[in-house]
Amino acid sequence: MTPRRSLGPFLWAVALLLAGEGVAAQAPDTLAPDAFVDPTAEALFRAARANWLSIDESVVRYTALIRQRIAAAIRTPLKDRTLYRSELAVRAFWDRDYDAIIQVMGSRIQHPGMEPLADREPWEWLNDLPFDEPFEPGGDRLFFGFTETDDEAFTPTNEDFWFAHPLARGADTLYRYESGDTLTLSFPDGRRLRAIQLNVLPRVADVHRISGTLWIEPGSGALVRAVYRLSQQFDVIRDVPEVQQEEEAGEFDMVPGIFKPWTFDLTVVGVDYSLWNFKVWLPHSMRIEGEAAAGIMKFPISMDVSYRIESVTTEEDLAEEDAEGPPENIEDRHFESRAEAMAFLSQLLTDPDGVEYQPVSTSTQVTVTDDGDTVRVSEDHSRFLVPTDLTILENSPHIPPPIWKDAPGFASEDELREMMETMADLPSAPVQGIPWKLNWGWARHDLLRYNRVEGLAVGARFESELGGFLGPLTFQVSGFIGLADLEPKARLSLERASVLRRITLGGYREIQATDPRGRYLGLGNSLYALLFGRDDGEYFLATGADLMWRPPETERQSFKFRAYAERQHPLVNKTEFALFRSWSSSNTFRPNLQADLVEEAGGELTLSPWWGPDPLAAQVGLELYGHAAAWRTPDSTTTHDYARARAVLRVAFPLADATWRVGLEAGAGTTWGEAPLQRSWFLGGPLNLRGYGASTMMGPSFTRGRLEVARVMAKYATTVSAFGDVGWAGAREDFDADDLLYGVGIGGSVLDGLIRLDLSHGLTGPGKYFRVDLYLDAIL
Repeated sequence: MTPRRSLGPFLWAVALLLAGEGVAAQAPDTLAPDAFVDPTAEALFRAARANWLSIDESVVRYTALIRQRIAAAIRTPLKDRTLYRSELAVRAFWDRDYDAIIQVMGSRIQHPGMEPLADREPWEWLNDLPFDEPFEPGGDRLFFGFTETDDEAFTPTNEDFWFAHPLARGADTLYRYESGDTLTLSFPDGRRLRAIQLNVLPRVADVHRISGTLWIEPGSGALVRAVYRLSQQFDVIRDVPEVQQEEEAGEFDMVPGIFKPWTFDLTVVGVDYSLWNFKVWLPHSMRIEGEAAAGIMKFPISMDVSYRIESVTTEEDLAEEDAEGPPENIEDRHFESRAEAMAFLSQLLTDPDGVEYQPVSTSTQVTVTDDGDTVRVSEDHSRFLVPTDLTILENSPHIPPPIWKDAPGFASEDELREMMETMADLPSAPVQGIPWKLNWGWARHDLLRYNRVEGLAVGARFESELGGFLGPLTFQVSGFIGLADLEPKARLSLERASVLRRITLGGYREIQATDPRGRYLGLGNSLYALLFGRDDGEYFLATGADLMWRPPETERQSFKFRAYAERQHPLVNKTEFALFRSWSSSNTFRPNLQADLVEEAGGELTLSPWWGPDPLAAQVGLELYGHAAAWRTPDSTTTHDYARARAVLRVAFPLADATWRVGLEAGAGTTWGEAPLQRSWFLGGPLNLRGYGASTMMGPSFTRGRLEVARVMAKYATTVSAFGDVGWAGAREDFDADDLLYGVGIGGSVLDGLIRLDLSHGLTGPGKYFRVDLYLDAIL
């Protein structure tokens, strides 16, 4: 809905509320002599700084339809599970002398425990509304929405997190600048505008400095477009002085390593501006991508903002109105109170479809039921106008689609990819000194493990950031010692990470599982082995070198390529201890696979795309795995070749009103040629065949499937389901439908299968028994 032009003077006559104003700053006369790679960069920097230091008061007021969408998820190997999503549409009436008035036109928020809008008071859900203030033309254009508008926001402080603005005082001593390509903007009337690329290069990697590209209009120095990211990962303990002091005092010693460290990566910010009537630059769109992490818990976060400017009044427009005199049809109205003015404005904003708006009270009384006391909510929401019927907000046509869908006015997937490529073209920030860290045992989640071939194994890891002609490199040495086998294991690696990829070269002598997807060396299987004597992994010892190519750490690991050459050794059980079976003197654990002793070289590729982040809509995942290698025994010169491939399709979709969901999983794999025993396919356990023990069936080929129907309780983000599994493994020529194994059971999950509990039982064949499995990362 767009206000009719004839109402404009009335809208602004009643919008006499408040406004912020920036703080002017003075630029230094001299700049660091080595700050600029070329003269064009210096000219652009001086023009951009002069524009940034000036307070642009040419815009008196503007109206904009602002659409915003946010999503936050938890990342797992199978898929990203959306924990929070929001889509919002507001109309903002901004005035430089008064408060902005916000007309809420649509709002949809989804997260566990969310109460329906109809059950909440306006002031209550406005507290949760993910929108504060519209863009202020006199404020900062690069960090708008991140910081205050004054120059002090970019001054080092020990209290708050701060950014070193690339145009602020002293920025030339923190950054270097170089010019790049020219961007030409074409307008419908044939006019063109030129903007020149200015690369911002931090002198050293620092969490307070950005690395990015600004496009500057050279005539005015105005920022037209920007793409940037933090030049270093933000670490809460390292970069927040108060938290660092608490860590040094030992206040976090009891925090499990599974939840450490606490980090945040601001992977990309893209800001785009548009030129209104060739007079003023106002925002067009903004895109933010980042990832927060607490140990193994990773939370990707995305935000999109779109501005559609509907009207702008400048100082020049006011001067023309003063010269021409007020229009004859403008009625001079006066209001006795702010509430009266807001009520009048809400009448003017009545939608053509009949949607009526009302102002929100400044405060509301609420009765607390626990003790009967009455408290007054003092939040000021008087600048908000909301529909009289709140239920229409969730179905408003103004709401944009979720952030994972392309929509007009927002950055598309192609544009986001272009932003990432722009970041990848910039040189990496140099590393200052040789930062390092050492952790062992309890300090990190992957430095303690328990299994039947090592017993309790304690690990340590040393990491250091190194500079070089290839850019920053991560050097890592990790090692384990098993208390039962006393066999040292270690891995040494050198990794080059960029915005688009990670390439890692490593040498190792380590335990490997026959199926890495099962995470049998992780926390879950270790606890089962230690407590109950159930170790589902099959292990062998590998000594060799490999080269891996993967996505950056802040992205979902949707592909992995690994080339390797190694010697593989068999391993045998070295312990029989399990806490709740400690009275048993022997045979606590089943025997480990007797792997073949071979020397092998090969490569493997895994592709695992996933479509559909909405846990209430259809979701599809595909996993493709290919592996080719050549091997021989140490005492033979005869070489054997083989190739393996596996494909798994996963589908989840809603039934009826999304209170029921169906999950389907189908997979098959086979081997060509003669492969070592440890390269067989294994079935059994929660990963692929519930109701049966691990490795109940194995062979050079397999086929399997599962079906489950789940009742969804969306408010609590939980499901209860019934399921059935079927599977077979062996030689292709020996397949017989009568040999299929069937298992059935019931289960429950939290957060779209993030945490899953199954009770299952096998129906046919050997190895069937009643099983209880608690594990992570299920389809439903």
